[in-house]
Amino acid sequence: MIVLAGHLKTSPDLVEELADALRSLVEPTLQEDGCLGYHFALDSREDGTVLAYERWRDEDALAGHLAQPTVQALLGGWADRIDTTGVRKFDATNERSFAD
Repeated sequence: MIVLAGHLKTSPDLVEELADALRSLVEPTLQEDGCLGYHFALDSREDGTVLAYERWRDEDALAGHLAQPTVQALLGGWADRIDTTGVRKFDATNERSFAD
């Protein structure tokens, strides 16, 4: 399983627009083959951060998602206004319940 988690950063005056744009992708993305979870939340208006959390079956599923025209359009439209370095990708090979 692949997990993407962290903060996307933009200017404070654009953060709500970014969060709304990302949330518009949630419903269709959850229907994609291999998507196990896809969530965004406005984290800080003052800092211009959006919390991102995604779970994918594997790299192929994530690559298929990133190739979607809607995702390409959003990423392209925000390319010069968003910092993605705060989002990290993890390979999760030992998933278990919270209490384990």
